[in-house]
Amino acid sequence: MSAAEGRVGRHPPAVLMEERLRLPEVIRAAGYAAILLWLNAYVCREMFIRYTPRMNSMQGFWIAMARLGGGWFHSEWWRYWDCGVPLEFVYAPLVPALSAWIAAVRGIPHDVGFQIVSGLVYCLGPVTLFLMAWLLTRAPGYAFAAAAFYSLASPSQLFLPDTQFSLIHFWDARRLYLAAVWDETPHMAALAILPLVILFLALSIQTRRRVYYAATVLAITVCALASDFGPVLTAMASLCLLFVLRREEWLRNLRLTAVIGLFSYAICSPYLSPSNILAISSASNGGGGGSWTLGSFTALGIVATGWALLWHFLPRWTGDWRLQFFALFAWLTGSLPLMSTYLNRQFLPQPGRYKVEMEFSLALLAIFAARPFFRRIPRPLQACLLFLFIAFAAEQIVSQRKFAKAVFAPGDATQTIEYRASLWAGDHLPGIRIMMPGSIGKWTDVFTNIEQFAGGSWSVAYNPVQQRANDGIYNGGDTPEQDARVAITWLQAYGTGAIAVSGPNSQELWKGFSHPKKFDGILPALWSVDDVTIYRVPLRSDSLAHVVPVPALVQRTPSGPRDTRDVEKYVAALEDRSLPLAESRWESTNRIHISTEAWPGQAVSVQVTHHPGWHAKANGISRQVKADGLGLMWLQPGCNGPCDVQLEYDGGTELRICRVLSAVALGALAVFLGWGAVGALLLSLRGKRLPLS
Repeated sequence: MSAAEGRVGRHPPAVLMEERLRLPEVIRAAGYAAILLWLNAYVCREMFIRYTPRMNSMQGFWIAMARLGGGWFHSEWWRYWDCGVPLEFVYAPLVPALSAWIAAVRGIPHDVGFQIVSGLVYCLGPVTLFLMAWLLTRAPGYAFAAAAFYSLASPSQLFLPDTQFSLIHFWDARRLYLAAVWDETPHMAALAILPLVILFLALSIQTRRRVYYAATVLAITVCALASDFGPVLTAMASLCLLFVLRREEWLRNLRLTAVIGLFSYAICSPYLSPSNILAISSASNGGGGGSWTLGSFTALGIVATGWALLWHFLPRWTGDWRLQFFALFAWLTGSLPLMSTYLNRQFLPQPGRYKVEMEFSLALLAIFAARPFFRRIPRPLQACLLFLFIAFAAEQIVSQRKFAKAVFAPGDATQTIEYRASLWAGDHLPGIRIMMPGSIGKWTDVFTNIEQFAGGSWSVAYNPVQQRANDGIYNGGDTPEQDARVAITWLQAYGTGAIAVSGPNSQELWKGFSHPKKFDGILPALWSVDDVTIYRVPLRSDSLAHVVPVPALVQRTPSGPRDTRDVEKYVAALEDRSLPLAESRWESTNRIHISTEAWPGQAVSVQVTHHPGWHAKANGISRQVKADGLGLMWLQPGCNGPCDVQLEYDGGTELRICRVLSAVALGALAVFLGWGAVGALLLSLRGKRLPLS
């Protein structure tokens, strides 16, 4: 470490933030950043060359979004999963949009584009951590050590091992596993942007300069568009900074941070609209993410108590606000998964996934907490410890490279059951909504353009009733007979003409059916390979539009997966041959055309998820589109015979307001920066100092 780095702890914080960067330090830091980039790119270099399919993950989910999504800058209806949902509600757009852009620019498949994005995220995470730590502490050597530690070790395994505890797991290539094998690329992308959020927000609070305000706004926006974890991480980091930086101006700092946060939200609001946030919250409470319980208050109390103790004692242990920040952030990120694992309590959804943030913060805390002690030991011992650090790093690079070679061994997606089932269904059941299970559903639309009953992510599911129906199809009864009856009822209610069932010996990863043979002898089997069978579900019509009596509609929301009493009445109406048939077709992404006959007292039921952005005209006259108890659309066409219904989706008032708000916020940000640049230029022409604030 340099002499300048050794003096950092004795400088007042304000002086450090304003201190000009000197060329030797910049050159040294650039060298460290290049080493980090090389190190990580060397380990994962196959990610930039070819794609190795991982069917045990949700990677197909983002590849399908990249392949079929296009409405990143305008409202688009995504009809491929969960009976339809606004594209803005499917998932955060950054990773699939970048994958699509790279695929288009380079002329490569979308799966390769996605893996390149994953590789970039993997490589850039340690680099942005280094930049943040260096520019805040002005200690490039220690910042490099923290980033290298983050790159090559897994400290979370000492406290929260993924499997049985063993010290050897400390050296696991966990971050590479999450990026390449599992499905954490969007989450890790948000974490890779977080250091820039921390850096620019700290500079904003410390210097009050408009260029840092704008940089913070943009960093928070990108972080939020990468993953739904982004806003939570931003809030956690902001809270820590507010409690350690310029405490005497806490209220002013809070106002500044709130304005920056609101500006950022305005820009990304089309993808985080109020109704979208409510849907995510509802999905997390009803799915596998855990819901708020009485124990959540206990968890919140534990976090608050630990926070208060740290905040009280940290100033006695160190006057360096950066080390205080690292400690508080480590407590926040580490306490969430620790309480979930050992106390079975949580107040945020999916707390176990914060282990990646825990490793990020522990790397910073470990290195910078050791810095004062390292500076005091004799130089020969310092040299020996540095040599040991480099030796361990070299071993880890070799070890992780070997692991990467095994991970990226060439694979053939066409040999998987996900590919074969999807391709057969796309070829033999065109235009029919299909229920694809587990990993098959997550990959189907990578290979075909099938409209699925499910396929989406439970954590962001828009229609909670459809999720209950999904549970009922997997496990609708204690006996195979009852299970089959409930499942068929749900399938028919949602216009699903076929279902693939994975048995215990199939390649399909998750095998969620409680009675895999429940449809045998009840539904005709169309295709069966490797213990995956596709059955035909009897429907009077494969159309998604039906004419039914108004009283037959499901009015009451089913209370659970097995509550099908009102649903059965609706299905009986769908199968009533005395009612006229309705023909439906997608004319474009956002348009459905329906041709039928309808009479007074009858409704047109459309088995597409209801959203306020849908509008209807029947024989040229506007009609109100309503939601039934299944979360699907229906309308009273007011026809007296032939009926021509046109449904159009425009995003709805809320999303239109959000898009206008986003455009206005971006324009205001440009004016804000431009006005400052003009003022600086005028002062420069007058020979005055150039203030940036």
